[in-house]
Amino acid sequence: MKKIAVINQKGGVGKSTIAVNLGYELAVFGKKTLLVDLDPQAHSCEIYKQNSEVRYTVKDLFVDPKFDISKVIIPAYVKRERLNDLDVIHSNILFAKVAEQISSRIHREKILHNYFRRLPYDYVIMDCPPNLGVITINAVYTADLILIPVSYDKGSLDGMADLIETIKEVKEASDSTYLIVRNLYDARNKQTNTYINSELEPFMKHTLFVKLRKVESLNQSRIAGEPIQVYDPQSKGTVDYKELMLELIKHV
Repeated sequence: MKKIAVINQKGGVGKSTIAVNLGYELAVFGKKTLLVDLDPQAHSCEIYKQNSEVRYTVKDLFVDPKFDISKVIIPAYVKRERLNDLDVIHSNILFAKVAEQISSRIHREKILHNYFRRLPYDYVIMDCPPNLGVITINAVYTADLILIPVSYDKGSLDGMADLIETIKEVKEASDSTYLIVRNLYDARNKQTNTYINSELEPFMKHTLFVKLRKVESLNQSRIAGEPIQVYDPQSKGTVDYKELMLELIKHV
């Protein structure tokens, strides 16, 4: 089982969109996948929810380290149809308060790791909150790969050095396994693209070849509550996410 944590302290860089569509792409590729929504805003899990009632969420795993994880794993649905090979662990706004309560617990960084190590999945995708709190540290600790989305905006690069140092500290490695994916790429913005590429130059060996393009169909798919592959199978976004998936599985 390979675990991928999608992390950036900056909001609005597309973490949830990447987690949602990457999870779908892995599932249709035949990889048994679990999407874990670790963000109290619960954006990534909503798209795969069958109905409004979810009794147990990721909050329960953090409240009780001996909780039965099978109770929080729910099949993913798209257009009210069960999606083969994709399951979801949901989140909700109450998770934020729980995270504050466990900050002093011994081995608090290992909560997710202890739950995940026996799960029968090929891939676990974790959508992390936009901070480096105890929830994100849990994801970093258990992850085999940290995927860092950056958009073509200076703000998305702010704090990346701190994030990488945190990853190295938690993983206890000098060159931890992390990859950067460029998101919301627009070929028309030549000056912006040149600036971002120059800022990423020191990290190029960790930067994926694929660029996720900024396309309107991605916005529309979120409004429709569907993965881009379902909403618009012929879109550039669908092509990009397939390329992202194929490139990632070469690394993990």
